[in-house]
Amino acid sequence: MKQLFIILITFLSFNSNGQVIMQNNFPLTISPIIDKTETTNNNIIKTLIAFLTSKNSSLIENENWIQSDFNKYVYPFIDIYNIENSKFGSDFFKPTLMEIIKTENLNQRVVKIAFIGHNKETNENQLNSIYNLLANIEQDDIKFSRYLDYAIKTWQTINAGSLTYKISPNKKPDRTEINKQQQEIVKVCTFFKCKPLPIIYYSGVSPKEIFEIKGFDYHPMMYIDKTGGLADFGNIIFSGNNAEIYTHEIVHVYTNNLFPKVENFFDEGLATFIAGSGKFGYEWHRKKLEKFLSENKNYNFTEHTNPFERLYYENETSIPYLSSALILERVMRIYGKEKLLEIIKTDRDIWTTLKNVGLTKENINIELRNEIKLPLLHRVL
Repeated sequence: MKQLFIILITFLSFNSNGQVIMQNNFPLTISPIIDKTETTNNNIIKTLIAFLTSKNSSLIENENWIQSDFNKYVYPFIDIYNIENSKFGSDFFKPTLMEIIKTENLNQRVVKIAFIGHNKETNENQLNSIYNLLANIEQDDIKFSRYLDYAIKTWQTINAGSLTYKISPNKKPDRTEINKQQQEIVKVCTFFKCKPLPIIYYSGVSPKEIFEIKGFDYHPMMYIDKTGGLADFGNIIFSGNNAEIYTHEIVHVYTNNLFPKVENFFDEGLATFIAGSGKFGYEWHRKKLEKFLSENKNYNFTEHTNPFERLYYENETSIPYLSSALILERVMRIYGKEKLLEIIKTDRDIWTTLKNVGLTKENINIELRNEIKLPLLHRVL
């Protein structure tokens, strides 16, 4: 109910009572509930306009953002990079400053921004997201920082080998899973012949909770899936699986460090081949892919190489993920592990890479249908 109220206020302030401030031809709508007679608020507004005006020019630096965040998160405001873009134009979603909220820290305030687009043809408003960041106050100087650390201040910290867990207060830590995750990291390191990487693992109960600690009061993807997560820059895992084990995303942390040029299609395939996806291992998903192919005899692998395409079988198995994993299983079986790692290292396009392992657009449908009929090669973990 509170969230719906916030969204309603956003639309009302955008449509009627909001004041639009222009600076360097940049419009920022200001909610009428913000006290603009307060010097600190005005300094925050001025700095916010400067940040929003400049944020899309560089992800690696911004004079309006604290430097320590770049050291810790690499790209601390990547979640709102180019957030203004839509099919209606590159600046369709415009910012509305909804609230500036005082915290228990006199030198820190929460800044709440909505990104809203107005379709002139239909005269309808479209909400993209509501996002929080922190304003850090030092006299008249304002620097922004990521909302994450503020959001997890009540979360429990558990150190386990190379992992630092941040556990949601909405769940109890699963020590068995923590131990199993450490064991699987050992196997991942053996596979890649590397040392363990320090990883921060944020363990939440749902994707909605993960979006919230990342700064979103509203994002359309918050409610799409009941489980899920991601590997983020800075060796970070966000898990909304209500679990302390997420080896698929752990693999991404290692590939991002060891093979930074890896193509997304092969990256997702390798993580799936090694550790499965979601709640299930590769062998389980492989059987689902086999069933999918038996039911969709005209399915064309060449048309589905985007790993982020939402093409799922029985709501659990990503067909692009499994297609890539099956390709890598075939490579491992025919050419060996070194050839598989060669694919992961390369920055060439997908079809140039696949040509070197005997796969083309002309034969891939036959080859992969033959491959899936063979016994599973082996389990990496």
